[in-house]
Amino acid sequence: MMKKELEVPYEAHSVKTVVEDANPFRAEDFAALRSQLRAFHPDECHGRCKDPSYAEAEKAILQDLATYAESHPGYDALDLRRECYLSMRRHFVPFLFTESPFYFEAGVNGGWIMGLAPARGVNRLCQKFYKEQSLVPDEEFRILGARNREALALCCGPFSDDMHHVPPLRTILAKGFGGVRADVAAALDKCPEDDPHGRKQLETALVGLDTIREIQFAFARRATEILAGGNLDDAVRRRMERIAECARRCPWEPPKTFFEGLNTLWFVREILGYVDGVCIFSLGRPDAMLIDLYEADLAAGRITRDEARNLVARWLIHADAHLDTNRTIDSYSDQEAEIPMSLGGCDADGKPVWNELTEMFLDAHLGCDCVFPKLHCRVGSTYPKPYLRKIGELLMKNHAVFTLLNDDRFVRQYMDEGFSPEDARSFIGCGCWNGYIDSVMDVDGANYTSVIRILELTIHRNPQLEKELRLSLDSIDGAKTFEEVEEIVFRNFMRFFRDVISTYTRYGGVNAKVFPHPVYSVCLRGGIETRRDTTEGGVASRPRIMTLGFIGNAVDSLCAIRQLCFVDRTCTLAELLDAVRSNWDGPRGEELRAAALRAPYWGDGGEVATGMMSRWMRRIHDEIDGFRNDQGGLYRLAIYAYREFMYWGHKTKATPDGRHDGDRLAQGFSPSEYRCKEGITTVINAIGELPHEALYASNANLSFEKESMSEATWEAVLRVFAQKGSHMMQPNCNSVEELVDAQTHPERHQNIIVRVCGFSARFVSLSKRWQDEVIARHRLA
Repeated sequence: MMKKELEVPYEAHSVKTVVEDANPFRAEDFAALRSQLRAFHPDECHGRCKDPSYAEAEKAILQDLATYAESHPGYDALDLRRECYLSMRRHFVPFLFTESPFYFEAGVNGGWIMGLAPARGVNRLCQKFYKEQSLVPDEEFRILGARNREALALCCGPFSDDMHHVPPLRTILAKGFGGVRADVAAALDKCPEDDPHGRKQLETALVGLDTIREIQFAFARRATEILAGGNLDDAVRRRMERIAECARRCPWEPPKTFFEGLNTLWFVREILGYVDGVCIFSLGRPDAMLIDLYEADLAAGRITRDEARNLVARWLIHADAHLDTNRTIDSYSDQEAEIPMSLGGCDADGKPVWNELTEMFLDAHLGCDCVFPKLHCRVGSTYPKPYLRKIGELLMKNHAVFTLLNDDRFVRQYMDEGFSPEDARSFIGCGCWNGYIDSVMDVDGANYTSVIRILELTIHRNPQLEKELRLSLDSIDGAKTFEEVEEIVFRNFMRFFRDVISTYTRYGGVNAKVFPHPVYSVCLRGGIETRRDTTEGGVASRPRIMTLGFIGNAVDSLCAIRQLCFVDRTCTLAELLDAVRSNWDGPRGEELRAAALRAPYWGDGGEVATGMMSRWMRRIHDEIDGFRNDQGGLYRLAIYAYREFMYWGHKTKATPDGRHDGDRLAQGFSPSEYRCKEGITTVINAIGELPHEALYASNANLSFEKESMSEATWEAVLRVFAQKGSHMMQPNCNSVEELVDAQTHPERHQNIIVRVCGFSARFVSLSKRWQDEVIARHRLA
């Protein structure tokens, strides 16, 4: 095959990148691996893996914990964590696959199976402390649950998010788990006598780190057993020999080869998820983190490009096979594996990362027809043309698997917060979205509140529900001016928002007594020095992110009230509220709804809606500025949405923006699907007018009309998006016609992957209602 050279206009790794004319990756070449992994992993995201030996080991560990707890009634959470580590040494099962060159599989999907993971047994046994130690009143648990059920607030854990953690990849790549252990041992020798809790934290972490070493050795022993069994073809034998050799050393020691580096990224995610029960939601930045190892291997003749491509493809397929991406998606968390990786961006010196590995991973993701891992590609206004056009190429091929994170915003934001340039430039995408600095930060990131639900309850009064949810809402019925209406709604929201924040601050720290993470904590900056867990403020940075859900609908609703009742005087406030309360079915319902849909709206580029969105963002930021969370960090704002835009919409009655009862809500910064009539330029410019410095993160789910786009157009769109200063975009690029045809002839369109919200999916795997929702989205042209 003829080869060509890509000229890269800056000094970086691989100034001339050799690539093939056509994508060398074919999904059928890796069918055997995919078949083995699918036979092991559950079909859905939260299930137990299918190998019965995992369930047996889990049962044995939980029984060991129960026995210890019964015989030691005075135990605390660190006692149980230590015993859990020791039991894992006895019962851990290493899973290897003859078609995979890697060793890391523990059966817990990075901790994402949560309630089934053995490390979570510590949490279950320590939950009695809530009552025994009066950690949280029952009434607060009731209100927390009620606000979630009523689509008003959501926290991914009891009073703190314990689902989204940032991996310590830079730490382990630099010093290995053995280096961390040496640092912990040195700190233990110097631990003051008057800090028994700190001593116990470090001692427990040492037991956990030694357990990780034993787990690593278990993979080496298992590979040796497979080799001794004989009847292996040459490829399988080479894989097992390499595992038997490497697993005796890495990642207890730092990786020395590209293969070991790839394996380490998975090992950190899976084994920390196993031993500490934390959900590690990232595979890091393989193109930036491993390029030196890759180029050294090439130079030394340890690897060929074909061998590297094979490794990369199998590495990706491990993520994609964690669940069955052909199963129908209809409910809240169907097909959510939470396995993201990051590509592109810049290196520690600020030079753009666009190298042979970047292109290799993108080509492999497309060629192997992967939905997972989620691709978090870092973009910037000055980044190389081939890179930005490569993203456009995949989007034009219906491979919408991207969250695009804006380096122009994130890097500057982190430097403004006092992080070093090297740290700021090293951030990675985690979870569904958002960028965090690995090895430095832990995060409390999934805390949703619904701005529009407060406005809706202000209109559709329900005293009994307000009491159940502990809400204090003033009525807008008698307001004489629009300014009065807006101020009442704002104050209603802020009373609710402050109550949520104060509750989280008061009770968020209970996890330190219920579910500590000793090994994970000492792998993060500050965890060793403070001798404190991340759950009790022991790491360098742990902000708490509060999401302003569906603020776009609130802005649209207020714009409609302003226009109809106080500018055009189409109706009185009472008449408009009556129409909304009747679900637009009153005497003037359809007339007033039509007028509401003609009013200014967020995303139209006008001063009214853009000014109102900016004003609300700034005011909410200023109201909570300086508030400290239970870890001593700051509360920060975000605007994004997961599937709540559909499911919380079901709970939300008609609103003045023209929504009917139960209609879906706006997605993050995206203009409402009921309102938007604008093109690419208007919407991106509107987003660019906002005070993004008031936010920690934001996301716009935007659909683009394919006929209006090209790779060159995508390059321009991404550069302008970056210049405008927003945080993230999740794009789709398709036409209504091809999606409608996919509904009718799914067999023709198996490879169409669409971005639904914080996840992507095969369009033909979506249920009819989700397909209809994606089809109905406004397409920018």
